Amino acid sequence: ASRLTADVLVDRIVDVDDLQVVDVRAVMECGTGGVIPGSVNLPVSMVRERMGELSPERPTVVYCAGGYRSSVVASMLRCEGFGDVSDLVGGFGAWESSVEKVV
Repeated sequence: ASRLTADVLVDRIVDVDDLQVVDVRAVMECGTGGVIPGSVNLPVSMVRERMGELSPERPTVVYCAGGYRSSVVASMLRCEGFGDVSDLVGGFGAWESSVEKVV
């Protein structure tokens, strides 16, 4: 799986029209810490049963809180036939730090 930095993800969100951003954190984590705008929450425990909600043809970026769970899910999606899959290095924490620098 390719790995993206938060800065590269900011650019991809702007440049790639059909990008799907998947948040694999538990629902309670999303509620307390915020989310990346436009992302879809698909907790890691539900990925196998809800994978059909995602499009294998669309470029996909997966993130979690720190980067471990997203790397596992990105590999799982690739094995299931998703072509362009990346995960966010450092997870949501890296995103927050990057966005704060931009703002």
